[in-house]
Amino acid sequence: MRRDSLESFYEGIADRFEGLDHPADVRRRLEIVFDECLAHTTLAGRRTLDAGCGYGLFSAAAAARGARVVSVDIGERLVARARARAGSAGVVADASCLAIRDESFDVVIASEMVEHTPAPPRAIEELARSVKVGGLLVLTTPNRAWQRVVRTASRLHLRPFRGLENFVGWDELERACATAGLELLLHVGFHPWPFQLGLHAAARRVERRLGRGRAGRLMVNQAVLARKQRP
Repeated sequence: MRRDSLESFYEGIADRFEGLDHPADVRRRLEIVFDECLAHTTLAGRRTLDAGCGYGLFSAAAAARGARVVSVDIGERLVARARARAGSAGVVADASCLAIRDESFDVVIASEMVEHTPAPPRAIEELARSVKVGGLLVLTTPNRAWQRVVRTASRLHLRPFRGLENFVGWDELERACATAGLELLLHVGFHPWPFQLGLHAAARRVERRLGRGRAGRLMVNQAVLARKQRP
């Protein structure tokens, strides 16, 4: 990975990444992953992969629930930060070509990661490959319906992130999961408007009422919970 490549952007801001993340977005994604998608799943003792671990917030949350966590990211400094934060094992690897054996994990978490790969469906295949049959994948990612808005915000310097950004459409995400041998258990939209605008209590009410319906397809972010099927 070249230091000036788009893929290296988040490694380049490893020391200040956490301070740039929006607290409301991070808090909501943690709720979606652990309190909604994994609400009925015991993580204690389960091998759990945090793919695209960043500075380790999701690794730490999984470890706090008793999971045996492996933190993976393309950036060495990011993996080091996640390991220090979560007490997890660490692997430096590209999500599109994971240096991990087939069916190694009971649970795989990938929050806002696949859009930072050249081909998100390929990354989803790799994540699915690493899940045991009957195991779970929890994934959150921005909705392609908002890609143009986000790119405009980046050009206007209204957001601090650049890097590689290939947003995934709602139907495309479902097809990618099916192709990878995953049974979709839940597909929900969240952030009905950009979280930077505030009104978070109102946003939650909208999500509870509309996030699992057709209106969820128009929300800024989406989350899936999927189970690995037997070939």
